[in-house]
Amino acid sequence: MKTRKLALTVILGAFLLILVASGVWAQDVDKLKFPKLNKLEIPQTEKVTLDNGIRLYFLEDKSLPLFNVRVRMNVGSYLDPFDKVGLASICGSTMRTGGTQKWTGDEIDEMLEGIGGSVEVGIDDISGSAGISVLSEYSDLALEVLAEVLRRPVFDQDKIDLSKMQERSGVSRRNDNPGGVALREWRKLVYGPDSPFSRHTEYASIEAIARDDLVNFHKAYVAPENMQMAIIGDYDRDAVMALLDQYFGDWAQSGVPVPPLPKVDYNWRSKVYYVEKPEAAQSYVRIGHLGGLVTDDDYADKIVMNAILGGGFGSRLTDAVRTQMGLAYSVGGRYISNIAYPGYFFAVGSTGPENTVKAAKEMIKQIKSMQTRGPSEEEMQKGKDGYLNSFVFNFDTKQEVVTRMMTYDFYGLPEDFLQQEKEGVEKVTPEDVMEAAKRNLHPDSMMVLVVGNGEAFDEPLESLGLGPVDTLDITIPPAVEESQVVITPESLERGKGLLDQAVAATGGLDNLKAVQSVHQKGTMTLVMGPQEMPVGVKTIEVLPDKHRNEMNLMGRNIFEVRNGDVGWKTNPMTGELAEMSGDEIAKDDESVARNLINILSHADNPYYQAVYNGDGEVAGTAVDWVAIMGADGEAICQLALDAADHHLVGQKYWGESMTGEGMLEEAMSDYASVNGVQMPMKTVVTMDGQKVMQVVVSECVINGEVPADAFDKPTP
Repeated sequence: MKTRKLALTVILGAFLLILVASGVWAQDVDKLKFPKLNKLEIPQTEKVTLDNGIRLYFLEDKSLPLFNVRVRMNVGSYLDPFDKVGLASICGSTMRTGGTQKWTGDEIDEMLEGIGGSVEVGIDDISGSAGISVLSEYSDLALEVLAEVLRRPVFDQDKIDLSKMQERSGVSRRNDNPGGVALREWRKLVYGPDSPFSRHTEYASIEAIARDDLVNFHKAYVAPENMQMAIIGDYDRDAVMALLDQYFGDWAQSGVPVPPLPKVDYNWRSKVYYVEKPEAAQSYVRIGHLGGLVTDDDYADKIVMNAILGGGFGSRLTDAVRTQMGLAYSVGGRYISNIAYPGYFFAVGSTGPENTVKAAKEMIKQIKSMQTRGPSEEEMQKGKDGYLNSFVFNFDTKQEVVTRMMTYDFYGLPEDFLQQEKEGVEKVTPEDVMEAAKRNLHPDSMMVLVVGNGEAFDEPLESLGLGPVDTLDITIPPAVEESQVVITPESLERGKGLLDQAVAATGGLDNLKAVQSVHQKGTMTLVMGPQEMPVGVKTIEVLPDKHRNEMNLMGRNIFEVRNGDVGWKTNPMTGELAEMSGDEIAKDDESVARNLINILSHADNPYYQAVYNGDGEVAGTAVDWVAIMGADGEAICQLALDAADHHLVGQKYWGESMTGEGMLEEAMSDYASVNGVQMPMKTVVTMDGQKVMQVVVSECVINGEVPADAFDKPTP
């Protein structure tokens, strides 16, 4: 019996597969009629305004014993001074992490972790946000914590330094991803490089931000008259209202008017821009111009127009560039309409370098088609369905709904704006789409941006017919000019004397000159804020220009090998091994130049100048600073020599860590004698007082056997 049932199941399964393959079911589905989507009911909120201007939105939800508060603040990074871009972002993060008058940031963390709660603060380009989530029984504590964070942050300097370090890390990595480069440079082309809608932090702007700047920014703009607050969850309305009055009612207004958003002054033009990324495996292409606003009369028409042109599978861009021509795996487009300032329109695709211009030409062709070839019935159906079928996801949570409601309220839009948008989309006709394309797409005034390896392009970018190509410089400017070392006969004489004493304390010139190679094994600990990652490392150095560094990062072998004029290194994110670029070789040369054995063994070489540069302290030890100057008159590094016995305590130099560029300071300790040379077994690296790396050497060999293939291209 069981065998017969099994056989019957197999037969039925096969029959069903045949039905599906034959299209019988597909035909039936096509004939199905679906009812019109119901109008979604917007949750009703109670709105109350406190005497100090805070606008409250009460929305009860008894489904779970949760208490949530969401805050919208009329403040943004557009208010950053030109020379202190990053101020608003750092202000937001350190309001949360930097503690309050009542609790430190760490105490807030521990307190909320103990009750399963969380509190967050952030400031974006045109608005700020804050929020707290707890179980309903802790609503009193939640409002007290939120009030402390918003009203009384103390901006602890350690947390400011940590936040600045994280910002610098972002700067240092911003050119790593070609797609990210394309987006960043595109916004600058649309809005202008100095616009608050496109500008970004630099090392110098981060460095310029002081604690007083954060205090003053907070005092001026994080104020009750600039605040909306939604209270969502399971709570007693009157009890919560009393708590809100207790914790926020006496908060005085700042009286400082918030400046309006700047106008967008767009320069309509046809132009091709190029960013050179020779290591990029793909070309990243963006084509377009300025976009619109959600308040535009034809906003709904543009939604459907956008879906037909580049809204995903079935769109014209995808069908032509990907499906029919096979030129790109990823291609699409968007016509962005913002609520507060114009968005932008763009078609975007990534393709192999050998198809770059061919793909760009086809993308331009499809954009033009929107003005010459009206949408078919199928395109209209797909364009609308894509929007309408996902419309319900705008109402995933009541928190999402009320947060959007606060934004609409701030900008004077009706509460049912989203419903009106949906109804508008449903009414769009093919003629509406055609007219919207003629009004809003400007194929004769489009910018083209290409990021990639120009030497491998199929055709010159000039063949796009949009005039000469402008190459954009994406070099990351250094933070600040390093302090000038004052060179006088006296500082030279004292510096040379101190360097000679350091040579003697390290083992003497003869022992240092006898060093041919150095083998080391140990542990390198990478530090990023509170996170530490220990990594085993092995190194071989043969000065001046050969070395091999090997580490194992989360099971992946990471190499950096230098052999004279060539070298190879592993991308730690992808695991790919690539030849070092000219810039990477130059940076490695800088590292070799400040190698301590290299410097001390050449203390008698006139190439170096040793200049006394004052006294100081490193890791609690009084030191004399000696600047080592190159032949070009620039400081290679500064050595920290123990003021008592002149042995090396550390060095400092302008360099780059995982957290970005800055002044790095190395503190060396735990010396051991190896072949008569004093070698530090422990080095702690800091930037702005924050630890970024530690190296502990477990094995050190001088003049050991060097494998014949040590500096060949490694095999991953």
